[in-house]
Amino acid sequence: MTLAAAVLAGGRSRRMGTTKALIEVDGRAMADRVLDAARSVGADPVVLLGGDPTQLASLSAPVVLDRYPGEGPVGGVLAALQHFEGTADRVLILPCDLVDLDASTLLPLLEAEAGDGFSKVWVAASDRLEPMCAIWSTEAIGVIEDRFNAGERAVHAVISALPHVAVTVDPAGLVNINTPDQLSR
Repeated sequence: MTLAAAVLAGGRSRRMGTTKALIEVDGRAMADRVLDAARSVGADPVVLLGGDPTQLASLSAPVVLDRYPGEGPVGGVLAALQHFEGTADRVLILPCDLVDLDASTLLPLLEAEAGDGFSKVWVAASDRLEPMCAIWSTEAIGVIEDRFNAGERAVHAVISALPHVAVTVDPAGLVNINTPDQLSR
């Protein structure tokens, strides 16, 4: 099974006021920290999905244009899966703002996915599902397209429409940064 990864970098960052993917935490851009985590578990190739390619050129992965800009995370998931369709069986899809993400958070997802020929999504969970930290089977594209075309934009609703597994992970790796106040902490 081939595992690729897409780090979503196309959001508007309204609450942060600047492009989150480029904000440095401990001397490293947030998106590069997430890209490193994906690579650490063997994801290859790894891309950034969405955002301005010129603005994001300094980051450590190529930028793939979002086919559905402004359509939220379901559009990002669908665009990532469509990008890798035919070249990867599974796609690790992550947001660019999980500053403490590392292999120890992601390995339980890979372990749950290994040998599971039924499920189509393996989603991180702590005290609740973390739908933007998940491995998605490219076999799910048809269901996701149908839901997307019907107007669904909630990732948790799309996950619920597919055979999925909630995988308990360390919540410390799932802390995301959305505001300047959260960044300062």
